[in-house]
Amino acid sequence: MGYFYLGLALLGAVAPYSFLGQFLAANGPDFEALKAQAAASPVSAYFAVNMLVAALVTLVFIVREGRRLRMKGLWLPVVATFAIGVSCGLPLFLYLRKAASELRDAGEPRPAAAPPAEARKPSR
Repeated sequence: MGYFYLGLALLGAVAPYSFLGQFLAANGPDFEALKAQAAASPVSAYFAVNMLVAALVTLVFIVREGRRLRMKGLWLPVVATFAIGVSCGLPLFLYLRKAASELRDAGEPRPAAAPPAEARKPSR
């Protein structure tokens, strides 16, 4: 599952930037034109606001869950969320969380298997 998350993070980085590249090719780094096009219609404004709220929720989730699990490298999905968006930051965090979980599991001893039921019965 970890590589699936990593693949989604890569897709989440490439796909949005392919559209931003089209904008930059047509308009250059014109922030005012970017804002105008993002709010050009109710539908585009819906998507822009939806992504801003999703990014805020994602950032809170990354920080809280990452601290709870004492994960290292939380800066990477935070930067990815700011620089690219939720489409990259969230799957990147999920990949890092899966990797951290596997490292923890590898370092902890497994509990012994329970004895068979007949061995647990008291003798009479």
